Amino acid sequence: MARVCLPHIWVLILAFFLAVPVYADKTPDNPRPADGDVIIPLPDNRQMVFRPVFLGLGGAPFAQRSFRMGDPDGGFKEHPTGVSLSGSFLGEGKFGKDWLYYMAKYEVNQGQWAAVNGLPAPDRKTADTPITNITWFEAQQFLDKLNQWLFANALDKLPTSGGSKGFVRLPLEAEWEFAARGGAQVSADVFDRRTPYQQRLSSCEWFAGPKSSHGKLKAVGRLNPNPLGLYDMLGNVAEMTWGLYMIEYYQGRPGGFVARGGHYLSSEKRLRSSLRTEEPFYIARGSAPPTPNKKATLGMRPVLAAVVFGDRNTAQTYAEAWDIYRNGTGADTPAAVSTAPTSQKTRVSIDQAGQYLARLEEMAADNPGMQQELGRLKSVMADVQFIQAKADGETAYAWFKIAAERGFFVYLESKKLPMVHKLIEAAKAGKREAMIEKLTTRRAEIEANIRQSMENYSISLRQLETLDQEARQTGETRYLQFLLENNAAQQVRAAKLVAAHLQTLVKTKRTAIEDWLNELSTLGL
Repeated sequence: MARVCLPHIWVLILAFFLAVPVYADKTPDNPRPADGDVIIPLPDNRQMVFRPVFLGLGGAPFAQRSFRMGDPDGGFKEHPTGVSLSGSFLGEGKFGKDWLYYMAKYEVNQGQWAAVNGLPAPDRKTADTPITNITWFEAQQFLDKLNQWLFANALDKLPTSGGSKGFVRLPLEAEWEFAARGGAQVSADVFDRRTPYQQRLSSCEWFAGPKSSHGKLKAVGRLNPNPLGLYDMLGNVAEMTWGLYMIEYYQGRPGGFVARGGHYLSSEKRLRSSLRTEEPFYIARGSAPPTPNKKATLGMRPVLAAVVFGDRNTAQTYAEAWDIYRNGTGADTPAAVSTAPTSQKTRVSIDQAGQYLARLEEMAADNPGMQQELGRLKSVMADVQFIQAKADGETAYAWFKIAAERGFFVYLESKKLPMVHKLIEAAKAGKREAMIEKLTTRRAEIEANIRQSMENYSISLRQLETLDQEARQTGETRYLQFLLENNAAQQVRAAKLVAAHLQTLVKTKRTAIEDWLNELSTLGL
């Protein structure tokens, strides 16, 4: 009996201390099972696993997540652009009902491809590697076959939205990038990074070179996932999307289809969440007929989605909520406004009103009374602009002051860390355990102070970004004058860093929290 029970005891002890969950449903199609996996069956006892991608905005009918796609490092083809994204299903998020869509946890592998297409099972050595060398049209045919099989054999396994069952399709660019960046699971600063990983990129993605792929395609799910539990998002194989390529994402001249992410032959420095490539549907080969485009580095990762108006009740709910949405939160979506500062958006509206007034003045040329009233209205509008400009200047000063003070506090706290490190090493050398514990706690407190201050610093700069250049300049000048009058030379350096970092944010539309921290910790010296 002891021989039977002892191994189980050790398993329990190891699971307790190492916190390593043991899952019973590990399969070739789900090598890294986890809580929250949504599994749908495939023919031949295969599976396809999806992860929920929550928007983090609650369950209102028109809840949409506005964010910026792109990255300045990608040049004009990835210029930061505001987009808005909604989900297909209502689920239970961190704080109650929330909209979401489901993205495949892994890239479609060769075993799944064979099962859905009714082909012979591939060799075991390649069955769990991504399917490649397929055309965009073949990917669509695969998804069509899969949907028809699911509706005929596993309808109860599909999620439901508004009385409509979900279906599988290629992701939109916005869906892909939102998930690649970590979605609502990460902070705004992490979302803005080139990649959302805390670990080395080589522990999360396959790319070219001897420290990663060695130039070979790899089995899915062998490295660490991104914050949403998605594997191989940025490497291994590039992934097809649904949409046509447009330089500015959703406007401009449409071209081929869009592939997202890098692959096992991409350099490490090329991998980023914003990476996008235009792929032609056909390849011309001299005088021969063109052939559909297929590559050894291009695969697919579907999403689970649903139709918007699944039944009459859903359509009626949306109709009743439209005006409230459009005049409320919807007024701030990219569909209604650009990424310009708030004051600039207001000025555009006032300019439009001025154009309407000019037309009315022409119409009222023979009506002195109307001309007088229109003149009064123009005067009121001018007063509103003056009051707004003054208020924006006061707001900019307040946020600039907060940012500079937080930045200077980061500098002061950062100065303490080297001394604390030295004291810890000295305490270790003297084997003074109580002092080591005390100093380690103190170091953790300093690091926590720096993290919190950097979060506040980032928030302050984001608030300043919403104001126009004139207001920002007013706030900066006023605060620098205040510091000079009080002989605060070090604080002046902190304030100048705020101005530089704000200029970067306004230009790139991205925070650079690590770079900012490095510069603030020395005040740029």
